[in-house]
Amino acid sequence: MRFGIVGTNFVSEMFLKGAQDVPEVEAFGVTSGHYENAVAFGKKHNISHIYQNLDEMLVDDRIDVVYLGTPNAMHYAMTKQCILAKKNVMTEKPFCVTRKEAEELYSLAEEKHVYVHDAIVPLYTAHYKAVKDALGRIGTIRHVSFDFSKYSSRYDAYRAGENPTTFRKELCNGAFMDLGIYCIADIVGLFGKPKEILAHSVKLDTGVDGASYALFAYDGFDAMVSVSKITDGRNISTIEGEEGTIFIEQPGVIQKAWLVDRKSKETTVLTDDYANQFGDQLRDLVKNAAEEKKESEKVPHALSLDVIETLEQTRRAAGIVYEGRDC
Repeated sequence: MRFGIVGTNFVSEMFLKGAQDVPEVEAFGVTSGHYENAVAFGKKHNISHIYQNLDEMLVDDRIDVVYLGTPNAMHYAMTKQCILAKKNVMTEKPFCVTRKEAEELYSLAEEKHVYVHDAIVPLYTAHYKAVKDALGRIGTIRHVSFDFSKYSSRYDAYRAGENPTTFRKELCNGAFMDLGIYCIADIVGLFGKPKEILAHSVKLDTGVDGASYALFAYDGFDAMVSVSKITDGRNISTIEGEEGTIFIEQPGVIQKAWLVDRKSKETTVLTDDYANQFGDQLRDLVKNAAEEKKESEKVPHALSLDVIETLEQTRRAAGIVYEGRDC
């Protein structure tokens, strides 16, 4: 299955790393907002087909799937462009800025008979399924806490007075959008949409959130989300039940998960050492696209929409509004 890659930053590097374990995936072509970046990326990864832009890529009948590793603000328009060209498309997280945008895209994809993939890595992984399967072993759940704090590689440039894309509000960036999406997807995937949402953000001068916190209310328990792009954290999350606790390392990919029994203190490792979780979603995409399915069984459109809606509501509760997108 021949993929056209749009974007040449670190997420496209992750895509290629994930594809190493999925022989059906061929990195056939690449394009970028800066042509010279596409040329350099193609040379580095032995990708021979370099396109001037997405328009040129979409008219190439040899491309089966387009992977969009572009800034958040571009996801909606580019995904729509791919669907209208009747190309299967894999869009990086967050799939869209608002639920309204995502609903339009999924409806259009069904009309055009195109497979659209929300590339929210953890929900496709065997490790996520292992956590979900273990929930019944910890009794009544009472408290959930998901943390993802990672000092951005571009924050030093921001502190030096530069204007890196990571912290630009017009690109719909920020801690909730870039890191919180993983925590929110994990929580909504496991427990559904929250009943109530409280949130607060530490905003930078550009208006984006450098660090954020949210509290979700569910029947019988609460769930906390803590994210930061301006500090480092342990990135250990917990699901606490009356009979035990599940620990999760790195909610963005769920590297490892284990269960500790409250009474016996016995520890049970729930996951193996497999470390290419990006490949899990590529296998799911390849299977679904080949079978001409409308949506993934692992991340159906309804779940994707619930995650996007919860992210949108959480941002708004924290006072983070993207002009021209939120209404």
